[in-house]
Amino acid sequence: MAEEFTENARPYVLQAGEGVPGFGASVKAGRISTDGGLTLIESRTKGGAPLHVHTRENEYFYVVEGTLTVQCGEQKFEAGPRSFVFLPRGIPHSWDVVGEEATVLLMTVPAMLEEFLKEYHEAFSKSPEARNQVTEKFGITFLPESE
Repeated sequence: MAEEFTENARPYVLQAGEGVPGFGASVKAGRISTDGGLTLIESRTKGGAPLHVHTRENEYFYVVEGTLTVQCGEQKFEAGPRSFVFLPRGIPHSWDVVGEEATVLLMTVPAMLEEFLKEYHEAFSKSPEARNQVTEKFGITFLPESE
């Protein structure tokens, strides 16, 4: 079966330290570079994401180094080096780093995560209303943490 590419999807290679245009070196694939197919972000992080739910895309993690704790619905997981995590759309989930730091490949299908994070971080310093507009635009809802 031959691969099919749309007019906008072109093969590319990024070397170490390179990222897709407009997003910095951590973003390896995004909406524009994959014609909407996939976002891939290499994240060296000390923290995670609070409880939230995606309405449009599935989220995936591949833990390169370090360990994450992940909650998805009622399930809780620990994901160490070389672990893969799948978080289906529509199910509230959160994650955090165990210890000091982790390197994680963050992915969404379809693509969007790079644009959401860029707009959300820009809105974060503005106002709660600006943040809410971004989350609504991308179909993401942050939820209160349960005790």
